Amino acid sequence: MTNKFTKKNSGFTLVEAMVAVLILTLTVASLMTVVANSLFTARYASDDITASYLMQEAVDYIRNDRDSSIFLQNSTWDEFKHKYDNCLPEVNGCYLDVVNKEGTEPLPAPYFVSTHYLYYDDHAETTPYYVTDTGPDSISGMLKTSFQRKIVVTNMPETPDEMDIAVTVTWLNGGSVKTRTLTSTLTNWQQ
Repeated sequence: MTNKFTKKNSGFTLVEAMVAVLILTLTVASLMTVVANSLFTARYASDDITASYLMQEAVDYIRNDRDSSIFLQNSTWDEFKHKYDNCLPEVNGCYLDVVNKEGTEPLPAPYFVSTHYLYYDDHAETTPYYVTDTGPDSISGMLKTSFQRKIVVTNMPETPDEMDIAVTVTWLNGGSVKTRTLTSTLTNWQQ
């Protein structure tokens, strides 16, 4: 009588192990792609919110300047508008330092190349973004950002009691340049 014992092979074969490793690798790679895309999207959303803040800050600064120039300093509407002659489209717009309040400076053409970046100060008591000319990557604790802000003021001859403001913020998001523009109209409320 012969014993007929069949041995069952237990464990994985080499092919099964390779297929399992391949599936695990594809799963981990897919998850890493999702995480990387999520981080990129979060960074874009954060930069987009910052750009909105920077645009609104410039519009609010000019609106406040109008109110205080006319109401507190007894200036006329035309004197107020004259303060922003550097921002006219024919001079390529201007940049504005809302922290130091030194007025407007005309921008060189073309603007959005490599000039007038905003610097970020994490320890600022008011606004953390400062305008400076081209410079090093950091200045006394401030870090150079990829944000640039341009202000264009348009005075229409047919509506002398209105002033259109367009604030454009441009920044680098990954390898692409992003741009947002906010427009607003100021009127001579003094009439």
